[in-house]
Amino acid sequence: MNLLTVILKDPSVYIEERLDKEIKAFAKEGIIIEKCEEAWEKNITITYRLLESTLTSYSKEDFENIFKHYMANAFSDIIVYDMEPKLIHKILTDHYYYFTPQEKQSILKHVDGILDSEEIRYHNGITYKISRKAKILHQIMEFLKENQTIHIEGFVRFRLKNYLYELEEGIDKAVEEFLMEKEYDEFIRLLRYFVDIQEAKIDTANVLISEDGKYVLYDHVNRMINSEHLEDLATEMADKDISYDDLLISSLITLAPKKIVIHFAGKVKNKEIIETIKNVFSNRVYICNGCQLCTLVQRAKKE
Repeated sequence: MNLLTVILKDPSVYIEERLDKEIKAFAKEGIIIEKCEEAWEKNITITYRLLESTLTSYSKEDFENIFKHYMANAFSDIIVYDMEPKLIHKILTDHYYYFTPQEKQSILKHVDGILDSEEIRYHNGITYKISRKAKILHQIMEFLKENQTIHIEGFVRFRLKNYLYELEEGIDKAVEEFLMEKEYDEFIRLLRYFVDIQEAKIDTANVLISEDGKYVLYDHVNRMINSEHLEDLATEMADKDISYDDLLISSLITLAPKKIVIHFAGKVKNKEIIETIKNVFSNRVYICNGCQLCTLVQRAKKE
């Protein structure tokens, strides 16, 4: 009894082992499935036949459905784990050929993170997650209900257009993330340059950032820093759409302190501002775990 015919264009060790795994699982139950493999034009054709005399626990119809379900699971693994990296590489090469090999490798790291996040769906008021493997498995099962032959590459090309679109969309997002990261790195390098060429105007800047993003600067003896340099900066930026984060970084660069101590860092909602300060000022930055200034500020809040 013929169960299924699989056509492969580019067979691999992973594909062969993954398909054989399902056959071996049935063999442990005493069900023998013969595998006939032959070359056909530029493809490899694998036909699976059931040795009916070994089938004792299932009807032929039930076993055929069970077999197709197991194979559909194998096909979805093959698509996601074997074919997908090749598809992503091809899309990236075709659409973004102008990036260097090193840049493409960086983009691929972003792609992995984007595709690994599961899709959120809503149905009858219930939120649930569907992985792309589960979606592929469902489409393969629907296909195998009506077909005894499956060409894996052709199935991906013609039946999984939404999946291919998701890959393209994921790569586009990864490129955006890569370019933003590259722009951020260049911005940090520029700020580091400004810091390095400036003479320090104060020895220590104690930075207290509140949960709403506002900040106050104190010197080494816990006096609020309100120098003419910062007043000029505030006046210059008053008419511009500047965030507290930008103003804080600009203030620290203007002062170019030899040492920066950040207080209450754990309570700051926007962790990115802390990382930016660390990236710009590197070994000048220290995180306070509790000191006299922290105690004074906490007492003042209670009063």
